[in-house]
Amino acid sequence: MEQIKLGVVGLGLAWERLHAPALAKLRDRFEIAAVCDRDLAKAQNVVQFMGHSPENAFDDLQKMLERDDIEAILSLVPISENFETAATVMRSGKHLLAEKPFAASPDAARRLIQMCDLSSSTVMVAENVRYEEQNVLIKELLTSGEIGEPIFFIDTHIIDYARESERGGFGQTNWRQHPRYEGGVILDSGVHHMARLRYLFGDIDNVSAHGHPPMHDFAPYSCINALLKFENITGHYTFFTAGRETQAPLVGLRIYGTKGEIFLEDSNCGFVNISYTDERPSNAVNYMPGLGYQRELENFHAAIRMGAKIESGPEKAVGDIEAVFALLESARANESSPSDASERLTSAYIFPKVTMYPGARV
Repeated sequence: MEQIKLGVVGLGLAWERLHAPALAKLRDRFEIAAVCDRDLAKAQNVVQFMGHSPENAFDDLQKMLERDDIEAILSLVPISENFETAATVMRSGKHLLAEKPFAASPDAARRLIQMCDLSSSTVMVAENVRYEEQNVLIKELLTSGEIGEPIFFIDTHIIDYARESERGGFGQTNWRQHPRYEGGVILDSGVHHMARLRYLFGDIDNVSAHGHPPMHDFAPYSCINALLKFENITGHYTFFTAGRETQAPLVGLRIYGTKGEIFLEDSNCGFVNISYTDERPSNAVNYMPGLGYQRELENFHAAIRMGAKIESGPEKAVGDIEAVFALLESARANESSPSDASERLTSAYIFPKVTMYPGARV
């Protein structure tokens, strides 16, 4: 299998904990040719660990892009730098695998879409939830009619972000603690949540959200609750950034249909529960957690080498960002809504019917 020579920019926690382990399993598909980080010492340490020579370490992306042997770039920079990094890579003509969110705002992401349409580069957004085995399994169950017609869902995410950050979680980084982009962790993590719901149910028609005042700088709300309406299903979404689950089972993701229910307690629990409204016994289907990063890299390689369809393309990534900003916009509108119920209903964010962009590549 022909390897892709890869340049990596941004050597923070996403590199150390997520992408480097996945790439280590795919040495037949990728060769890490060079790395880049604003901290040159960090880049030098990485190439030394890999057994590469020092000239493969950069602190200037533009200089790394001048390397003719590098075919593609894996971008793992902070969210506030996503737009400029992606734009720079696309202008160079190299292929791009960019961490989510594609940009820090819908407008910036749409500008990147326009660049994609004018570029010959293969561009993919590293949204691992579209490749996680449990989500693929749930989508297959919904498509096959295992629980009949899906009617209602509950999707609940609860994390004590401050506590997790103190214990070495992803929030320990200063750029996440004091974000220079709208939404903070509600964008950073919430874009995953919106991506999974859109992967399972399709485009969102409208959103009505409420938020609880913030307790820390890392989010504009300590909790955001929303009613989401898709074409064929409606449900509740909650993201509580300052709490803990103290009882089991967790609320997790529950999807109710006319013939049964699908329940995923947690993305790492290893099984999807299926129960039925008739006499059929409940069933638990096993899956292997944590394969999303490896699967997305495999898709990226197949897209470049064999022209395979990209599951997590830029157009879908823009829709994920739009969904997060719809939550934030609706929550802000509801903060100042008058008490009259009929006027308050107008604060729901209505999505445009046309979700594709001119010239977009599916």
